[in-house]
Amino acid sequence: MSERSIHPSAIILPNVELGDGIIVEPLCIIGLVDRFHEEKPCVIGQNSFLGSRVTIYSGVVSGEQFDVSDQTTVFFDNQFGDNCRIGPKAVVKNGCRFGDNIRLNSQVFVERVEMGSNVFVGPGTVFTDDLHPPCPRYSDCVQKTQVESWVSIGANVTITPGVTIGHHSQIYAGSVVIEDVAPYSVIAGNPGRLVKDFRELQCRSGLYARPFVWWESD
Repeated sequence: MSERSIHPSAIILPNVELGDGIIVEPLCIIGLVDRFHEEKPCVIGQNSFLGSRVTIYSGVVSGEQFDVSDQTTVFFDNQFGDNCRIGPKAVVKNGCRFGDNIRLNSQVFVERVEMGSNVFVGPGTVFTDDLHPPCPRYSDCVQKTQVESWVSIGANVTITPGVTIGHHSQIYAGSVVIEDVAPYSVIAGNPGRLVKDFRELQCRSGLYARPFVWWESD
């Protein structure tokens, strides 16, 4: 079993279970309990990396190779599969569920979202969760946003509450998604509109037979 590397300045609370081979960089806080929720176990899988000043709250559970970059915060009750990566200064709020092979880039904001596997989210993308802020019963009114597997979401996309993004879809950068996206869709614009079939996408450089062919082995 590979050894852990935990910087002396990191704060690891008693409710935390860390897998073998984990690296925890300076000034991390792992297992923090907030004032609105009771304490729950925080479990970080083996061979994970937690960058400098990362904060992870209680109730977070991750699989293997969880990679979290500097100054990111993962709040209460979030679950991740294997090989999930989060870029710097991202915020994952409460109640999200993620499959395997997830990439959330820098400054992404996610709350009340459920994702399948093999999902890419570009930097600056925001998942909103309330139709009429600050409604005190928004969680009773709006279902969680659903992102199915094999989805690529560009930079600075805004996704409104409660929509479903179907599998094998691409959302172009800067789009605003206000309604459900059918599988095999390519969406662009504000408001987002269908612009082509996902299966019609072409690799401009010619390096691949077509974009996202690397997903076909999954």
